[in-house]
Amino acid sequence: MPAVRATIRLRTIDEYIRRVHGKNRSLTAIEMAVANNYARRIINAIRDNWPIDTGTSWGKWQWSLIPYPGEAAIVIENPMNYTTYVHPAGTAPNPSAAGSLASSYAGRLIGQEVRAVKAGLTAALKRAIDATEKRRAPTAPREVMTIQDRLRLIREARGQQSTPPPGGQGVRS
Repeated sequence: MPAVRATIRLRTIDEYIRRVHGKNRSLTAIEMAVANNYARRIINAIRDNWPIDTGTSWGKWQWSLIPYPGEAAIVIENPMNYTTYVHPAGTAPNPSAAGSLASSYAGRLIGQEVRAVKAGLTAALKRAIDATEKRRAPTAPREVMTIQDRLRLIREARGQQSTPPPGGQGVRS
């Protein structure tokens, strides 16, 4: 079990999918790529502000996605058992944190960075969902063409080219 694990539910996105798709569905690969992009931004921002002594906990920040229908989420975690006790140099550790994510520097930093990308993440995911739904929309049924129709179209397309008479080469006089 990681020392820090914050699950950021994407309820707005789940509701949006239900509204435009008509029911719950998983995130598609493209939608997951969008969410991964924003999760990477959150991790990079956390690392930019994370105090470094040995660099061990700094390098252990990671994320994963939960793309399941009605349960879309980004999970931010750090497996180092002392992560909730880390604090910036020159500040006193928060004794009330005592291992609690909510009152720790890690928890405040995660919350701050999630708030910073929330609007962009939501807008980008909605655009990706709209594009997915547009691609998945049923198209008008295609007309089935007979071989004669296809040959006629080919003849029309070649209309400027002369066709050789049946039975072989044309004879020039």
